[in-house]
Amino acid sequence: MGDFLELVVSASATGCIYALVALAYLLMIRPTGVINFAVGEWAMLGGFGGFVFLFTLNLPYALGMAAVVALMALVGWVTERLTVRPLVEKGAPPLAPILALLGMLVVFREVVSLGFGPDPQPVPPALGHGRLELGPVAGSYQSFFIIAVTLAVFAAAWAFFERTLAGKTFEAVAIDRRAAALMGINLSRVTALAFAAGAAVAGLAGVLVAPNVSAHWMMGLPLAIQGFTALVIGGVGRVEGALLGGLILAFAEQFTVRYAPVPPGLAMGVPLVLLIVFLLVRPTGLLRAREART
Repeated sequence: MGDFLELVVSASATGCIYALVALAYLLMIRPTGVINFAVGEWAMLGGFGGFVFLFTLNLPYALGMAAVVALMALVGWVTERLTVRPLVEKGAPPLAPILALLGMLVVFREVVSLGFGPDPQPVPPALGHGRLELGPVAGSYQSFFIIAVTLAVFAAAWAFFERTLAGKTFEAVAIDRRAAALMGINLSRVTALAFAAGAAVAGLAGVLVAPNVSAHWMMGLPLAIQGFTALVIGGVGRVEGALLGGLILAFAEQFTVRYAPVPPGLAMGVPLVLLIVFLLVRPTGLLRAREART
């Protein structure tokens, strides 16, 4: 039983990482309709930000993590200004920003590989390398820290969309951009904030997972796939859907690796299998958008 509960804690922490990446996708997709597959590379940049601020500069963890989040918000804002806004202002087709962001994915990856080299870089955990036991439930300090931070982020995101005027503005743009513009909402500002917030959340996911996997230049692609799969599972229209999808995906992955009679390499295909199944059977995800409910 103890081994099973420890697996539950580990899967929950992994699911929280997937959920944060899914939330980063959602923050941009809802108001803009743009799927930004560079989210995984933003998480990778967050991991290397953790290496620079927490390991190289040895800043206090809270200050270093805040610096990573702030820097990634700036990266998201600049990316939107340079690659998305010019295309939108010129009336480019909806596919154009997606392709431009795919190009930025390559840019981010190559810049990091040239700047830091191919070797993984260490990132210290928030509370050290230790183990916490709460009765029969046990896991690493970092796992519990990831779970706590993720729950706080999702609580803040839910409160933002449900309880603030700015959040209602985002929802209005998501429902009908033209009507929102006619009501005086600044679409350019909403888009820039959406990209800044998405990058900040993705960077946070990267700095949280980096102590477990180290920061390396290829860590972004798996996170991009897993985060997008989690979003498809949970539903694009709901903040809580991202969290639900991330947990479901992580439990499916880790329980398959531990208990299914298949090689670990094949178990890594679980996200792609779930992605295909949900796209075919329930493309709206488990939780439908609020405007779609009756």
